[in-house]
Amino acid sequence: MMSAHQTLTDTASGRQTEARAGGAETNRILSGLKPEIFFHYFEEISRIPRGSYNEKQVSDYIAQFARDRGLEYFQDDIHNILVKKPGTHGYESAAPVIFHGHTDIVCESDEGVHHDFEKEGIKLRIDGDFIHGTGTTLGADNTVGVALALSVLDSTDIPHPPLEVVLTVQEEVGKGGAQYFDASRLTGKRLIDFNWHDPKSLFAGCAGDISARFRIPAEWQKSPAGLTPLRAFVKGLSSGHSEFDIHLERANAIVLLARILGALLDELPIRLASVKGGVNRYVIPGDAEAILLVHQADLDRANEIVRSVSADLKKEFFVSDPKLEVGLERHTEAVERVLSDITANSVVQAITLTPNGVQSMSLTIANLVESSNTIALLSTSDEEVEILSTIPSAISSRRYAILKRIERLAALMGRGTKVTTFADCPEWPYNKDSKLLAVATRAYEETFKVKPHVEVSHSSLELGLFNQKIPGIDMISIGPEAFDVHTTRERLNHTTVEPIWRLLKEILRNLKD
Repeated sequence: MMSAHQTLTDTASGRQTEARAGGAETNRILSGLKPEIFFHYFEEISRIPRGSYNEKQVSDYIAQFARDRGLEYFQDDIHNILVKKPGTHGYESAAPVIFHGHTDIVCESDEGVHHDFEKEGIKLRIDGDFIHGTGTTLGADNTVGVALALSVLDSTDIPHPPLEVVLTVQEEVGKGGAQYFDASRLTGKRLIDFNWHDPKSLFAGCAGDISARFRIPAEWQKSPAGLTPLRAFVKGLSSGHSEFDIHLERANAIVLLARILGALLDELPIRLASVKGGVNRYVIPGDAEAILLVHQADLDRANEIVRSVSADLKKEFFVSDPKLEVGLERHTEAVERVLSDITANSVVQAITLTPNGVQSMSLTIANLVESSNTIALLSTSDEEVEILSTIPSAISSRRYAILKRIERLAALMGRGTKVTTFADCPEWPYNKDSKLLAVATRAYEETFKVKPHVEVSHSSLELGLFNQKIPGIDMISIGPEAFDVHTTRERLNHTTVEPIWRLLKEILRNLKD
């Protein structure tokens, strides 16, 4: 834990910072994009490896940033960081404003791309109006938030109240940073979050969520002699954020894999050796595979079954997943053990019977998903086969009702099958009387001469935890346009950053009370 004394950044150091962050820099991919200070920090942060549980380096970078500017800061044991900056002239006595973002990103790469996320940052590229990663996720979720916060902290010409900037860790794996963060270090009661991806709207409410691990004990047997090892696979799906994109009815690779395995098990004495799929609890799985053994005499029939299932799936998902690929191919590695028939059938049954996709729609907000479940991860270990689900809902009781269905399924299966939970995060209810939302709405109208949409989302953000930890807190979220977050198609529309930057400055200018 560290802290530094609280002082104002002097004018000279401010000028040095602006020169360092300005367009005079060379060899930068984003050089020349506006606002320059934002894209300076976006590129700086992008160079730092920062997958979940690997945030120390980026946290230390922010701590050094604070020390260099004489700002008070605090790092906790898991690398959450809080930076404070006094209000500017005329705003010294205004109520503090909390900024919030998270430092970790989802780490996923395209097939055939070897990127060491533990050691390598994101290789940025620009294509027209969009910034992409190169064969990987971009991490705009939430590099945008970190860059916006650092840009204001580094400024010398933006009027603002006292700032308390909270940048949390482990958001993408259960909001562990926000759960752990000591909110008593904050004095503010109004918060601006930067984890929203639609510049045409103000974000004003979200679901909560909980994750469930469905654990099936693995019973192992020695592989029978003379069988042919095969790999069944599902790939090429559209994938996407399991909360932002769940209403798009995209295919889930783990669910499709279970259909393939079920069709094979219904007809043939196949032996299952392993299953795996998914990349993150907040990503609709785009790939999944199983290693299995088949009698030589059954190879033709196995291929026929998989081709038949593939044809059905392509008809079902030709709109949402036109690049869907399903196949069965030879597996070249030796398979020394297989799961028992009971375990193999239990895996297929658990995946098939676990709720997946939209479970209920809101009856108070048009076209809003109220509750859902995503079977997000599938893995095989020496001890068990684990199926991880993430259950978001705007109403806690419905979240727990879906969880109870999964728990009752495990109880019916018996044989030591159990469900454990983690990352139980509350919802953030929409407050139509929010004063901060009213200020932001006026600022939006003043900046863009149109009224903003006010959005409530099915996504579950850390804001539910801040709402729980700080009674009476008033919150909104804003951000530039980003698409396909959590996938390798993730992209940030850089032309929408400058308008959001102007909006943020206008909101801050109007928070003088």
